Amino acid sequence: MSSDYLYVDDAGSGPRFHSMEYKKLKYILAIITIILGVELVWLFGISPCMPLSKITISGISGIDEKAVLALAGIGKHSSFMTINTKSAEEALIALPMVRSARVIKRFPNRLELNLESRRAAAMAFVAHGERIFPALIDGEGMIFNVGKEGFLSDETLPVISGLVLEGVYPGMKLPRMYNTLFARLEDLSRTAPELLATISEIRINHRNYDGYDLTLYPAHKGVRVRVSEDITEETLRYMLLMLDVLSGKSGNIEEIDFRTGTASYKEAYSG
Repeated sequence: MSSDYLYVDDAGSGPRFHSMEYKKLKYILAIITIILGVELVWLFGISPCMPLSKITISGISGIDEKAVLALAGIGKHSSFMTINTKSAEEALIALPMVRSARVIKRFPNRLELNLESRRAAAMAFVAHGERIFPALIDGEGMIFNVGKEGFLSDETLPVISGLVLEGVYPGMKLPRMYNTLFARLEDLSRTAPELLATISEIRINHRNYDGYDLTLYPAHKGVRVRVSEDITEETLRYMLLMLDVLSGKSGNIEEIDFRTGTASYKEAYSG
């Protein structure tokens, strides 16, 4: 006679974890959790508060790194958490030779200072104390280097004369009336340096009432050229063309005048 009941052996119902194996697994997981916790505490809690392990300064060669760090307020005890990047950038821009600065914190304890140097557009000879020194001027009209020590200059830079300045110092900004001139010179130094190199001197001629015009002295030429305050690439190309044309003309050409938009020239008086 058949039975309507089904008997199941509980012993074969599925795998069992032995208590020893289970305890061992919990022990391993606990150790891993502790290690991860210590790592996280070190990474996020301790490392950012420790002195910086690496500081990189780039963009300007030969700069006094200790002076830069001191100005930015970064010392041997500075850490990722204590450095204020905005304040450091504002302090670094105060250096005459620095045009822009970016301070980047790299977690957890590294720091990068990326500096952009000012680019010389022209050179001038200025009084500093009782002596005369060469000075570099950038496209913003900033005198950023007065050549007492470590003065470096590109020999192709035009010399600016006619400036009336007193008490010149690195970081001094020239009057706004010269902004157009130096902005143009910086543009030319980037786009047409070969044209700018043909000019050895640019003299500023102040007018009686306001403004000024310019006298250009082409290198290796005995002719001066009068132009408006706005020097362009077209102006310089036209100047060189006229110098070539007039070089074959009989007579002694003393000056070419482009101020009215039409070139005229004046011969030197002899007799």
